Amino acid sequence: RRRLGLKGVRTDFIQFHEKWETGMSIAIINKDGDATYEFNTPAAWDGLSTDKALMDLVAKSGNSSSIINNNNDKNDDDNDRSNSNKDKEQSTKVFVMGTIAARLDDQHGATSSSSLAKLRNLAPEGSVVLDVNLRSPWYTKERLLTLARGTDTVDVDLEVKKFGLLKVNEEELVILEEWCGLVTPKENFENAEGEEQSLTGNALKERMEKLAVSLHTQRLCVTRGKDGAALWCQRSINCDDDKNESSFHENPGYCLATNVSNDSDTVGAGDAFLAALIHSHLICGESPDVALERACALGGYVAGCRGATPEHEDAPAELRRIFGGSSFS
Repeated sequence: RRRLGLKGVRTDFIQFHEKWETGMSIAIINKDGDATYEFNTPAAWDGLSTDKALMDLVAKSGNSSSIINNNNDKNDDDNDRSNSNKDKEQSTKVFVMGTIAARLDDQHGATSSSSLAKLRNLAPEGSVVLDVNLRSPWYTKERLLTLARGTDTVDVDLEVKKFGLLKVNEEELVILEEWCGLVTPKENFENAEGEEQSLTGNALKERMEKLAVSLHTQRLCVTRGKDGAALWCQRSINCDDDKNESSFHENPGYCLATNVSNDSDTVGAGDAFLAALIHSHLICGESPDVALERACALGGYVAGCRGATPEHEDAPAELRRIFGGSSFS
């Protein structure tokens, strides 16, 4: 927690578990720099609870930003809690949750799954961001769809609060489509040469719109690795929809070659991407195209570095240009 504080991250809403150790993720890097992960189980983040501090935060949400964490380090708790007094008139604009936190359901006495479900349904419409992480064996179809839809029914017309944003990668897109019964014959997405075109253009827009409706989200983002990402936005939200229609945005991605090293890896690239997208679009209100450009650039930069949190002082000039310099000063 002290490390977070040194980086300027608020720690007053971090929760603590009386028995379980702080969660650790062991990243196993293959020859291409891609990672698979192992977790200690159960861990403190399996025990997220809807305590009074969190429920008070939800009740007055609207103007600020917060990410819920869990830790078992109890040092300096009173000092960190006192930080909230300075901001007690502020509220929370975005709640970020990841599906991996619901991995145990109620096994071992875990409470994160039920806590996330409660938060998903109590937080204001459009304030929750869901980062889908389908890491075997830590997910089931039923658990994920219930969390995403806010209910165990498949009725897309049911009145439930919508996510502000749901993020998946291209592999997770296919899995969720299958789970939601939205599989479209591959030939429908082939061009005249028989090349598959379902991860770009109108074909991808069509797929994303159907999935967004099924999973009750205002925005859906699909990441495509080195090929960038796409963002779909429903009508009637701030996505440049002058015609009151849904909008679709793509970015081809960035390879910031000046930053790539032989020992680089992809650890943290997805989190960096999502953080930039949330900050730019949902918090600062920048356009989807600007937000997507910044997210792809930051994700590409982190993917070209070793580790998840490279120093911003080392950021290349192109990245500084995209962010206008201020974010990396």
